[in-house]
Amino acid sequence: MVRLIGRLNLVSGGEISHPWDANAYLITGDEPVLIDCGGSEGYPALKRNLRRLGYEPGDVSRVIATHGHWDHLSAMAQIREESDARLFVHAADREQVETGDPDLTASFLYDRPFPPAEVNGLLEDGDEFPAGGYRFHVIHTPGHSPGSVSFWAEIEGSRVLIAGDALWGGFHPRIRSNLDDWSTSLDRLLAMDFDVVTFGHGPPDLIPGAGLNDARRQLGVYFNSWFEPFYNGSGGHVGK
Repeated sequence: MVRLIGRLNLVSGGEISHPWDANAYLITGDEPVLIDCGGSEGYPALKRNLRRLGYEPGDVSRVIATHGHWDHLSAMAQIREESDARLFVHAADREQVETGDPDLTASFLYDRPFPPAEVNGLLEDGDEFPAGGYRFHVIHTPGHSPGSVSFWAEIEGSRVLIAGDALWGGFHPRIRSNLDDWSTSLDRLLAMDFDVVTFGHGPPDLIPGAGLNDARRQLGVYFNSWFEPFYNGSGGHVGK
């Protein structure tokens, strides 16, 4: 568990729960909210991190998804076994979450199933939701997936962006990635002038908002189609 700023805490990620986990965040308060919840393999560690903050899975009121991929959201079914948490995703990623589609949830990368999870509400560009005394704003940022969204809020005087995989996420046709959409999304984020940023994978920390410039410059500059794959081509993870 890593305290980032104010009531925003990192509770899942490759360095603190499981190597395959994406970053997930708990906003503490009377009705704690998770932004993403990590993968099913990292769920025991996620529970431990919640407990370090004084919470149990049953205390979580909502899970707000940056998008519907295995490493960000496949622990939702386990959370549901211990809570009444409501799940919110963008409409463009809803069907894959509710069906567990192995391509669209990117579960083929991990050779693990994505347990289907009922979606209780849909996120739209421009929506706002309260959490921990803050007001989070929804930005539709397609590119990595059609339903990818990012969130921002003012926390302790700083404009904080939670970018999910809109920054440094992987590209693959099987997950419906789209470079043109991604380019537009990054241009939009750049124009919004954030003080600090956190994203779906990487170090458990906040980085200066200027880091958006690096991501924008490098998007789609050149593809090397011969690099060693993250998975073995038949669906299995190379790290198995």
